[in-house]
Amino acid sequence: MRAATLTLLLAPLLCSAAQADEAPPVRRGQIEVGRQDSRHSAGLPGGRATHLRGNWALGQDTILNAELLAEKKFSASGGAATVGATRNLDEDWFASASLGRGWGGPNWARHRLDASVSRKWGERRQLVTTLGAYRSNFDAGRSDRGLRVSANYYVNHFVVFEGGATFNSSHPGQVRSRMPYLAVTLGQEGLQSLSLRASRGSEAYQSVGAAAQLVDFDSQTWSLDWRYWMAPDWGVTVHAERYLNPSYHRTTVGGGLFLQM
Repeated sequence: MRAATLTLLLAPLLCSAAQADEAPPVRRGQIEVGRQDSRHSAGLPGGRATHLRGNWALGQDTILNAELLAEKKFSASGGAATVGATRNLDEDWFASASLGRGWGGPNWARHRLDASVSRKWGERRQLVTTLGAYRSNFDAGRSDRGLRVSANYYVNHFVVFEGGATFNSSHPGQVRSRMPYLAVTLGQEGLQSLSLRASRGSEAYQSVGAAAQLVDFDSQTWSLDWRYWMAPDWGVTVHAERYLNPSYHRTTVGGGLFLQM
């Protein structure tokens, strides 16, 4: 029974693999809208998040991106707006940067700046490594700064493995945390893709109410993202996530639509 169920789940992806040699059409941009709803244990109120994000290519070497996020967490409402760009420096190197502005309370950074540089390796440039840094400022004088490292290995047009970690230092108190992760993506652009991700590490601060805050604790997250093209230029997304820490558990489900141009 389990084998039959697994076969049903993987069959569409295997069909995508069989068509992986077909190059998808070139798109200049994309717009995506989606919503996620969360339920918490320990008597904590549920949450929701709605996003609108998009990207647009300026020629062959630069991509602009933007995102608008509205959320409700632990009875507090807030959100963030982010703009950024990615630029090819040459055939092996590319760089990204983004600037964000948030509002609503201690769970949203008032200001955030991210920057990273990436390099492609190998004859087929199938390995991509990234080193990034960020800084964010929150209410009440709290701030985060840290480093991100990651590596993506493109086995072929169908399978991509990814691993990485975030190393963070939070103030006040110089509370250090780290969050390593592993991920795999199966599928092909223009048909469908399935991404599985797992992370387990530590967090520095998290506000769970008007007068309650978690400090220096462990957590883990498991997530699934599925993208399915209903037509050559648009499709649907599905997201599912399970988050656990010593104080509460969270289950999140959601979905959305995307349009490519």
